[in-house]
Amino acid sequence: MRLLISAALFLAVSSCNSKEEKKQTVSDRIRVSLDTVLVDSGDEFLYLQDQLYYSGLSNDKSYLVNFNRQDFTTEKIDLDELRLLEKVQFEKEGPNGVLNLANYVSHFSLLSDGNILFWDYFMYKVFDQNGHLVRDLALDKIAPEFLGTDEYYAGAFFQVENNSDRLIAFIFHWESGSSLVFDFDLKDQTFKKLELTELEKLNDFNVNLLYEGTPAGSYGPSAKTISVNGQIVISNTAFNEVLIFDLDKDSLYTKSWNTHLLADKKSYVPPKEVERTSGQLKEIIKRNEEDLNYKSFFWDEKNERFFRFSERMHFGEELNGYGDYVSTGSDIFLSVFNKDFNLIAEAEISELDKLPVTYFTKDGDIWMFENIDDEMAFVIVTIEDA
Repeated sequence: MRLLISAALFLAVSSCNSKEEKKQTVSDRIRVSLDTVLVDSGDEFLYLQDQLYYSGLSNDKSYLVNFNRQDFTTEKIDLDELRLLEKVQFEKEGPNGVLNLANYVSHFSLLSDGNILFWDYFMYKVFDQNGHLVRDLALDKIAPEFLGTDEYYAGAFFQVENNSDRLIAFIFHWESGSSLVFDFDLKDQTFKKLELTELEKLNDFNVNLLYEGTPAGSYGPSAKTISVNGQIVISNTAFNEVLIFDLDKDSLYTKSWNTHLLADKKSYVPPKEVERTSGQLKEIIKRNEEDLNYKSFFWDEKNERFFRFSERMHFGEELNGYGDYVSTGSDIFLSVFNKDFNLIAEAEISELDKLPVTYFTKDGDIWMFENIDDEMAFVIVTIEDA
């Protein structure tokens, strides 16, 4: 069923004079249509338990590769014809094995050349789509003081288009909470490091966890990265901003906003530390999720614009099996930016009451994964000028 709605958009852009910031409100209107499509899997059952978390899109977005962590197969989905193309069996162990040292698959990424990267601590291996090992990147040997220890963790990798020997990594340091960008030259076996000091302010929203007085991890905002047009785009869940690392100019700059709907940052500041056994953590998580969380940017190549969702969740009193509050729905906001990160429009999308784990753009529309009676489906959100 196709549903047409109109949403009034309110855009607040901050402008400064020498003494104070002023907010200007500009209204606009767009038309949003929602459509749901099902993927034809034939007689096969598709792996939906991870909600396509272990999946990747081809460069032209004509197909999606989904990894099944239970039976170690990949599922190649044709997104134009909406059907399963093939399943490929991968090996767990041996020369073509994808398991890490802990005997599980931690991270999966489809590279721009169509090969697949599996990685975790001390493991960075590239396979072709038939399951054969193409290259052991051995990044822990190139940068042993960082990736040769368990103090640093790689959250994302991006292969620079038309240069398979240049690999960009987004790295996180557990103890300090600092983030870095590594620029690897696989041919020369060298790397350059960029410290993202701009993200240190995320620590203001971080909670140090204790277990009987001993440090036991932390809970707080996260940062996500995408690669678009020679730029690494870094956003975070606490601030209404984006960091842009220009690969050609080797430069970093920031764009930030303070808008009528989404302000400039989260409002809830949690305590600095909490004892895990006190039961306070679930309350902190609830209050944090009830506050705004800014999601990752994603790119609409057809219309040369960026999208970003933001979410404010709602909860009742029900707890799940882990003792956490169960969400009863969300307020979903959509921000639209041009290619230079200028804010075009921003609105609450009342027709959406939750965000899926996986969503992306294709042919100018937003595709959102949906599990419908154990069948792979997508809700297609089309945004047009009114």
